[in-house]
Amino acid sequence: MFFIARNDKSFLSRWWWTIDHWNLIQILILAIIGSIMVLAAGSSVALRNNLPELHFFIHHMYYLFISITAMIFATFLSSKGIIRLSIIGFILCLILLIFVMLMGPDIKGASRWLIVGGFSMQPSEFIKPFFIIITAYLISNQYKPIKFVPKFISRLHFSLILLFSILLFLLEQPDLGMSVIIILIWSGQLFLAGILLRWFLLLFSLLGLGISIGYYIFPHVKRRIDCFLNSPCDSSDQINNSFTAYESGGLLGNGPGDGVIKNKISDAHTDFIFPVIAEEFGAIFCILILLLSCSIVIRGLIRVYVKNNLFSLLAVGGLLILFGIQVLLNVSVTLGIVPTTGITFPFISYGGSSLLSISISMGIVLALTKKDYSRQKYERY
Repeated sequence: MFFIARNDKSFLSRWWWTIDHWNLIQILILAIIGSIMVLAAGSSVALRNNLPELHFFIHHMYYLFISITAMIFATFLSSKGIIRLSIIGFILCLILLIFVMLMGPDIKGASRWLIVGGFSMQPSEFIKPFFIIITAYLISNQYKPIKFVPKFISRLHFSLILLFSILLFLLEQPDLGMSVIIILIWSGQLFLAGILLRWFLLLFSLLGLGISIGYYIFPHVKRRIDCFLNSPCDSSDQINNSFTAYESGGLLGNGPGDGVIKNKISDAHTDFIFPVIAEEFGAIFCILILLLSCSIVIRGLIRVYVKNNLFSLLAVGGLLILFGIQVLLNVSVTLGIVPTTGITFPFISYGGSSLLSISISMGIVLALTKKDYSRQKYERY
């Protein structure tokens, strides 16, 4: 790719020199690191569960191939293509969420999964990027009238209806962590669209009220918050082991394969993979991963800001907020800063649904931050 000339007018050349290839490279670096860590952490978890040693690694590579393919495909889409894909994907996800309600198995007190042909999938993961695109379109066109609809009902109201629809499905599962993320993303899009600060603060007040209500309604939410407040519980052992891993790793780590935390935590290859990295590769390597994640977010925002397009700003902004929140929450849980949420680290943790979802999201980000081909030959990055 690096040897493609700028004056080459082929389809591949136009794609490469208009796309943000540095962000693409950063995403692929994260994916490579994730594959290595799933191999390291997943082997121990697989053996403890009487599975083949490479069970999780093989499945992860299978999911990664599909996810990267989907991401590359998404980079070729136009804005209209992305909107159409999101509408179709959103409707399909709503149908799948209905099936989850009717026939989803109960796992650890929640029904979030569908088992299809021996493979499990979490529809709520896929609905996030599609919801973000649709709300970006509605909010960016909120002042345009809608045929056969009263003028006092705007497109913003429709986005609010979609938000509540998703929340009803998520709370039925229940999945309060995902509900909080969806609300934060929607609020972030309103903030980018120029909502008044008092309304933005009101949204956060309502979010806090919702979490408080969830504490008294959902037993698993109450249990996690009580555990976070130092009440005895099973997950407190995971946090304590996580602290031990951070302390043991120091700055440079104990060396690849020499960590012991992965032998003690059941979620070492998913939610708690970051302490595994800290123990084996050290704090410096962890900081580099966080800087890499921050670079993806910042570079994406800079690229979309110069396009001067509200829809692209809200769509890319929402997707990058999703990426950033997942990184922040995943690391915060392992540091004991917030209660356990079940949120994975993008491209690092094991998980087919979450990996495919975030890959689609980043593919759309790369598509909407592409440079105009008529200008790119006169500019340098």
